[in-house]
Amino acid sequence: MPTKTKSGARFRLNSISLTEEDYKQIADSHKPKSNIFKNCLKAFLVGGFICFIGQCIQQLFMTFAGMSAKEASSPTVAVLIIISVILTSLGVYDKIAQWAGAGSAVPVTGFANSMCSSAIESKAEGLVLGVGASMFKLAGSVIVFGVVAAFVVGIIHVIFGLGGTH
Repeated sequence: MPTKTKSGARFRLNSISLTEEDYKQIADSHKPKSNIFKNCLKAFLVGGFICFIGQCIQQLFMTFAGMSAKEASSPTVAVLIIISVILTSLGVYDKIAQWAGAGSAVPVTGFANSMCSSAIESKAEGLVLGVGASMFKLAGSVIVFGVVAAFVVGIIHVIFGLGGTH
């Protein structure tokens, strides 16, 4: 384990003494190389595919249940969340997320996955203190940010009268 010496400029790794620059070079040479274009393409494809599935589900509600696009949006989101939770429970969503990166984390399915994963990991601690408390570890900050952002947008709407009419 590297430790800094008193001077702060050198590191000692077992019996080898390295400068900070040498240590960074060695660490960077062992760091896996990432292909940014390839990662972005995978994220785009998976995120787009999830959204495509959502559009197909919405179209099914519109065609077979006679709903308008606005009426079909809520059950569409519910179905996507259920699919995400089922795939997370089976361990499939995590494999998709590992391959796709941010593409699977951005849609609503990623949010459902984070809540479900936290709940599954802490089920041994009990229903209330385990599942109930741990389920919002990752999702809590997202919920808080969403509520605060909605409040700020609402205040701006009231003050300046911006936005559409309802």
